Amino acid sequence: MSYNELIGLVRETNRPPGGFATLVAIARAAHLRPGQRVLEIGCATGYTGLELAASTGCDVVGIDINQHSVTEAQRRAEAQGLETVRFEVADAGTLPYKSAQFDLVMCGNVPALLSDRAGALAECMRVLKPRGLLAATPMYYVVEPPASLVASVRKAIGVDIPVQFRMEALAFYRELPLQCVVTLDHVFDEIHPDAVDTHSTAVLSRPHLQALTPAAAEALTQVYRAYMQLFRRNLALMGFTILLLRKAPEGEDPELFTAHSVTTA
Repeated sequence: MSYNELIGLVRETNRPPGGFATLVAIARAAHLRPGQRVLEIGCATGYTGLELAASTGCDVVGIDINQHSVTEAQRRAEAQGLETVRFEVADAGTLPYKSAQFDLVMCGNVPALLSDRAGALAECMRVLKPRGLLAATPMYYVVEPPASLVASVRKAIGVDIPVQFRMEALAFYRELPLQCVVTLDHVFDEIHPDAVDTHSTAVLSRPHLQALTPAAAEALTQVYRAYMQLFRRNLALMGFTILLLRKAPEGEDPELFTAHSVTTA
């Protein structure tokens, strides 16, 4: 199984790049509040949708193509008593929603994993309301990665991901007919291998996995630990940017006199 298939099976808490701090930055910048509608593309086991619903009171729909992940996300929503969030199996390329339905669409780094990312982004824009916001967290390399490492990551996630640096990763979003309102750059921390092994042990010790046969449990342990150590090495070479982009209402002229922040002594 690829890593994306294993997420739901092991019930991993799959966070966006930057984790909870990223969600706080997006929620604050987007002024999320009760009554607003949010769509998350690639919800995995539901972390983002659950946290946004709990902390802001907004109505959240999370979608993923993996049934195991969606089932786990919905189980968590029910266990936490969160009634303003739901999770569905759906394809980002053909969203099953009417146009202009959502105040915020969160796509994370999902477009980089899709064969038709332009089509998926067009769908995100279609379901956004005028003045709605698109939140993305594109990931990219900050140093040149070894070809063998990239090949291993591609095999692990089952996607032929491109090797991109910051300028390339952000250029795609800047070509969209959207106004960029927030740009926050980050780099991933280098995590010790022992911390990764400790985390993996905790995940693999969950009660529902104890029903596996010894052979299946051993195979899962080897694969999952190898994936986690692979991602540790890969992310140590990477960064990401929190982007918040606005869909202008019809008839609004594009912004001409732009500005950027500066650091003063």
